Amino acid sequence: MPIHEDRCSFPTEAVTACGVRLLNMWRVKVGPAYRRNLRQTNSHTGGKRDPNSPTLIIVRTNAGEGTVAVGGTEHQLAKDTLLAFDRSLLERYHTSGPKWHFWWVELLAIDPLHLPLHRVFRIPGLPREIVRCDEVFKLLQSARTEQRYLANAAWQHLFFEWRAAAGVDDNRFTSSDLAIQRMLEAFKKDPGKPWTLECMAAAARMSPSSLRKACRALTGESPAKIRLRLKLDHAHEYLRRGDRNVGEVAEALGFCDPFHFSKAFKHQFGFSPSETQSRPG
Repeated sequence: MPIHEDRCSFPTEAVTACGVRLLNMWRVKVGPAYRRNLRQTNSHTGGKRDPNSPTLIIVRTNAGEGTVAVGGTEHQLAKDTLLAFDRSLLERYHTSGPKWHFWWVELLAIDPLHLPLHRVFRIPGLPREIVRCDEVFKLLQSARTEQRYLANAAWQHLFFEWRAAAGVDDNRFTSSDLAIQRMLEAFKKDPGKPWTLECMAAAARMSPSSLRKACRALTGESPAKIRLRLKLDHAHEYLRRGDRNVGEVAEALGFCDPFHFSKAFKHQFGFSPSETQSRPG
């Protein structure tokens, strides 16, 4: 059976809504010979490690069966299963039978996902689920910013329905969830503060080592990566409004100089700070 993979991707203008930045979405239909080994490579296409790669991945199986190895554990994904996992721990994945049809969603968690990672959930297919996933896929292919926002919102709707069907209670947050939320809220109130690991841990009301573990478990990122990403998100908003120039934004957010700020900004968004106002959305 030939490999059939469709992909839509907006890594330079990723869409953010409800705490998730949707980076890539794959529609995959493969036969028994399909296998990807991530020990030497680190992308769905088998290329080199991308420093802008997603922190979390969700796999939703529609038909057949596959295996995903994450952090030394193999997860069997039969029809109507869902698995979310830390991208950095992915080792390999392959078909476990004659076929495997699945959606592969790559994202950044801006806030805690509130879904246990590295655990297989069995969730019956939702009404029109495949059609709805196809609609998200088509919306992501649009060059219009508002269409991509709709794609992310539609995917979020599906995700929350899956969570509800899996029995995940939104009102039962763990202590780590609440700690990360406290840290994020404190950061958003004063993004220009010199946020050391110790300051972030104090805002979360936990030790620095516990904060590192909680951030990795809930968002797939280290505290340092979260700090940089949030600063750059604030920078993007300041520049979009046009009330500060590049140098002023860099200084306000604690970057050592405009050059390093511009380099980090372009790495995250795919365009320079000076281009922000001229871009749609």
